[in-house]
Amino acid sequence: MRIARKTSLGFLTYAIVFGSIFIQGCSKTEKHEVQGTVLDINKNPVASAKIEIFESPEDWLTGHNVLATMSSDLIGEFESPQIFEEGTYYIFVQKHDTSNWNIRDVEDGKYPTITLPMEGRTIQSVEANNMGLLANTSWKLTNSLEEYEMSGTKTKQWRSIWVNTNNCKKDNTLHFGKDLSLRISEGDVICKDTERNLLGSFVPPMIFTSYSCENLLYTSQKVKPFTFEGWESMKNKQAEMFLACDQGLGQMYIVYQINNNTKGLMVYTRRE
Repeated sequence: MRIARKTSLGFLTYAIVFGSIFIQGCSKTEKHEVQGTVLDINKNPVASAKIEIFESPEDWLTGHNVLATMSSDLIGEFESPQIFEEGTYYIFVQKHDTSNWNIRDVEDGKYPTITLPMEGRTIQSVEANNMGLLANTSWKLTNSLEEYEMSGTKTKQWRSIWVNTNNCKKDNTLHFGKDLSLRISEGDVICKDTERNLLGSFVPPMIFTSYSCENLLYTSQKVKPFTFEGWESMKNKQAEMFLACDQGLGQMYIVYQINNNTKGLMVYTRRE
């Protein structure tokens, strides 16, 4: 009897210890949410701002590997699901040409961050800096045009050649990173003797007002020019890039030389 009692006690002790280890092993790391409010420089709430959360400064710069995307409501507030572990994350907030960062801070290695768990709501202030117009944005080719001279006149206009454009060009995209990188992607269908991805750089328009805009060639569309580097095939065609001054339009234009006598126009539309 004494031996049996000792054996039972040993089994019970083993069961308690094993059970404790099992429970600890199965316990889940506590998850946290991100809550915040977007304000402009006058402390007014900003509705419909885009908020993105990243895990590393590299992802924040390129826009890759977004952990969560949110949009501020009518009173400027936003909230994520409880999906984040404790730690520091990188936050990007943008509304048209306003955002929560500036290029000088980024050049010094300073990024907008949040630390979880949070005590209250994070306040994210956005201000106009023109970086939001291009930085961390993607654009898809939506039309190709060429210039032509109207019969019996000296007037030139654009006409679409989209139906005759090679399919390998129709899925082309551009991405402008917050590190001022320009990524040119050939999409799923690659043209012959063309690389799938090319890297370049760009300089966003530093002054962007209705008074500083000009007319796109042969149109009354107001645009703002900006420069780019690294896209050699377009540089060889003397290409120029323009951004529509009407931010709601969400279009970008590339005017280039098809041959010695004819210019071409590519229209890119912003992808949300």
